Amino acid sequence: MKMLATFLPAVLFLFVSVFTQASGERIVIMRAETITDDPHSTLMDTCVLVYPDGRYRMEKSYDMIAGMDPRKTKVYLGTLPDSDLRDLESVLNDEKFEQIKTARRQLDFRGTVNALLVTVPRGHSVQVLMFNNSFERKPFDKDLKAFSKALENIVKRKVAVAKTEKGNDCGALRANQ
Repeated sequence: MKMLATFLPAVLFLFVSVFTQASGERIVIMRAETITDDPHSTLMDTCVLVYPDGRYRMEKSYDMIAGMDPRKTKVYLGTLPDSDLRDLESVLNDEKFEQIKTARRQLDFRGTVNALLVTVPRGHSVQVLMFNNSFERKPFDKDLKAFSKALENIVKRKVAVAKTEKGNDCGALRANQ
């Protein structure tokens, strides 16, 4: 996560490069990440990568802010029901959601952390939304509401931990995955 903030321009270039193939076919329909802190000085980083066939990869990682404990990551692999996948695609393709624009910058982990990063391939481009906190999201609350609900539904799904999978910040963008 701290690496993500430091190398954000390179990460964004990687996403733009691999989210769409030369034919314009999407490898994934979206990647979303939330980063929050809690009163116990722990950063919780949850990322979700959803594929066009409804499969998804979710990783939940915990970092001590002081860096005393190594990062702990749990990986979950699942498949969305067809209706949930259609609903998510509808939300991502909503005109109001597509029109949201944010500046691409480094994440700021000073103060209370409540970041949201969303990456959605769109034809031959990629929509990247970056919010450091809920205050930055406030002007877009209405247009983000359905997306936030869809993301929350994925995160709350009951899926067993994929014990043989290693965490990679939801960066496994191979088409055959």
